[in-house]
Amino acid sequence: MTGTQITKEKILYTAIDLFSEKGYKEITVRKIAKQVGIKASSIYKHYKNKEDILNSIFELFRHEMNRSAVIDKPLGKIYPNISIKDYLDKSYEVFKTVMWTPLTMKIAKIINIEQQRDESVRAFFIEELIDKPNLILKNVLESMIENKILAPIDAEAAAREYNAYIIFLYYEQNFLKQSPCLEEIDIKMKKHNEFFIENILKDVRTIK
Repeated sequence: MTGTQITKEKILYTAIDLFSEKGYKEITVRKIAKQVGIKASSIYKHYKNKEDILNSIFELFRHEMNRSAVIDKPLGKIYPNISIKDYLDKSYEVFKTVMWTPLTMKIAKIINIEQQRDESVRAFFIEELIDKPNLILKNVLESMIENKILAPIDAEAAAREYNAYIIFLYYEQNFLKQSPCLEEIDIKMKKHNEFFIENILKDVRTIK
């Protein structure tokens, strides 16, 4: 990594810290530069303006969210015999390692604050934290139904029900508590998966 790349990355991560602590509106390019230890004019060598920095932060968040998508292609072409339990458990383990990190929690806090004042941030929130996860799980459930792993069900409604709890848990742990408790999250997600499988979905291979 070159010195230019290091400086650009430092600006980005410094902005994440400052935006999550004080809010985007309260932080100026000058304040970011001071924290980084460079002149304000130097920031413009890497970013057009403060909004460009914010957009880069969101792109980083999108990249992390994409890493948490275990399967985003037709299920039968990847894991033709995977059970719904294995899929949900695997999904959660990946989601946990991606989403409950200091970096992504800070960015999530920025998104939560800024979506209240900025329509584009609100649209980003809906796309990345609601629409995209719902679509991925809907596609997975439809593939499982097609492969006769699951009994027929309204896949879209089931996906919304499942992900609604995850959004609740994410808000509870990241914004209503001093800090998230991974042990508590593990327990709640295990119960959630068990309830969802036993009461919403039916694995046809277990039906006698």
